[in-house]
Amino acid sequence: MRLTSKHLLWALPASVVLGLSACGGGGGGSSASNSASSGASAGATSSGAITAFGSVFVNGHEFVTSHATVVDDDTGTTSASSALEVGEVVDVKPASNSTDQNPVASELHIHPLARGYVDNADNSAGTITVMGQTVQLTSATTFSDHRACATQSSSCTAITGQAGLSATSVNGSTVTKGNYVTVHGYLFSGSSSGGAANIVATLLSISDDPGNAGGNAAFKAEGVITVGTTSSIGGLTLDLSSATCRVNGQSSSCASAYSSGQVVSVFSNIAPSLPASTFSASGARLAARVTVDTSGSTAELEGGVSSVSSANKTFVLRGLTVDASSLPSTTGLPAVGDIVRVTGTVSSDGLSVVVSKLTVLHAAASSTVALQGDLSNITAGSDANTYTVSVLGQTITVNASTHLADRSTFGWWNHGPDSTLMRFNIGDFQTYLAQTGMSQHAVINAQSDGSGKLTALSLTIVPASNVSGVAGIVDSAPTPSVSGTTATFSVHGIAVTSDTAAIKNRHGNSATVAAGEIVEALGTASGSNLTVGSTFDRTHGVLDLGTPQAHHDRGGF
Repeated sequence: MRLTSKHLLWALPASVVLGLSACGGGGGGSSASNSASSGASAGATSSGAITAFGSVFVNGHEFVTSHATVVDDDTGTTSASSALEVGEVVDVKPASNSTDQNPVASELHIHPLARGYVDNADNSAGTITVMGQTVQLTSATTFSDHRACATQSSSCTAITGQAGLSATSVNGSTVTKGNYVTVHGYLFSGSSSGGAANIVATLLSISDDPGNAGGNAAFKAEGVITVGTTSSIGGLTLDLSSATCRVNGQSSSCASAYSSGQVVSVFSNIAPSLPASTFSASGARLAARVTVDTSGSTAELEGGVSSVSSANKTFVLRGLTVDASSLPSTTGLPAVGDIVRVTGTVSSDGLSVVVSKLTVLHAAASSTVALQGDLSNITAGSDANTYTVSVLGQTITVNASTHLADRSTFGWWNHGPDSTLMRFNIGDFQTYLAQTGMSQHAVINAQSDGSGKLTALSLTIVPASNVSGVAGIVDSAPTPSVSGTTATFSVHGIAVTSDTAAIKNRHGNSATVAAGEIVEALGTASGSNLTVGSTFDRTHGVLDLGTPQAHHDRGGF
């Protein structure tokens, strides 16, 4: 039997718990700016992942959305803000009455980067393939399972990590489809074939198979196009012969509508043959690398750094060249794989941004720890909109960039940002958790800086449980040891004592834990100690995933 993280209740895949890039980089949360403003600029568009609701939190700002319209850029359809989810990337256009102190949204534009079936999954590398696009899953990727069996009948276990996904399989003429997913996130490589990943996922939404009745954009890919004898996006060859192509909202001949290097969205209500390598699109549109293409406009963006030029003091973010030459001379450039937020001025061609503020949200060189347990010692921090919490004896900082979600009650998926049940954000963090009957059990993905300080990338409230756990890299001190049938080791200072019978490798065989290996452990907690009994099952056990390799990680991937 081959074991994966789905054998443990809330444990996360190996790709979540390591952070060992060969590249250097700054620590998480560091920033540099030549602007005194800390709020959302009144005239700036803001593009980033939703981190909380009440109204909508994007890029650390709370945007009032009471009169905002949510627009699907592919279909032009509008929807209520209640359909939005934590982790979904939105482009926020400010209202005329928006100010730095009170940001107000007039429109929220959504454009998932892929919709289709999971055709391949590499749990070791933390990647999946959807519509020919290689999707990198990270420690900050949110999973949301909307399948009827998970939300209505509870006849299946909700998918909470990569290991729960099923990929397309082909046996002769029989094709078994993988899970149908919608991928929200950021473009990663600067060209359609320039990097191992095409997309860094912030949200992976799993749904029932729509067949051919899922709407005009039920199957789509968005990315940097290569135009030639045949055109392609990532690993997907395009057939636009029957498509309606649009540029800036106007119909255009598909034969000449696009040029290599542009970002294009292609879509159809008809699924491609699986695994997807060619796609007959019914529609295509020219998408923007940046939310606005007007020279001199201010934009705020989040994403993964795919390349860096120290000589030119530039880096590439979502396929966009970021010019950091205006920042103070002491400011270091981010590393490849860093997740960053920038604020800057759009160039005349819309292909670059001169940055005035740079914040590293998640450094590629940092390590990542996943914790499950009861929250305690919830305390307001010295800085505004920061708190510290304790789990398994570890102190973790929660801030406005932390993805916050409450999935502790059945039916959470039916509550949008205007629901009382979903008003969980950094502004009411402490009071929300203090509500009568509120579960204090949480799963936290946290980034560790060089000093060992933990900052939460995501915090999800889950149903109350007596099961606790930790996932991460085994400490070198104290040295892991075995005495009789008892193994002892630690992960980020959390002492784990386990019966050797409960320690398995990914193949289901007995394993011996060694320093530097990635493990996921679930058991019973007492303070900062975790005890695992002799049985390996969904709520107890140690999964030894072996020694991490540098190529696995691109910012905690």
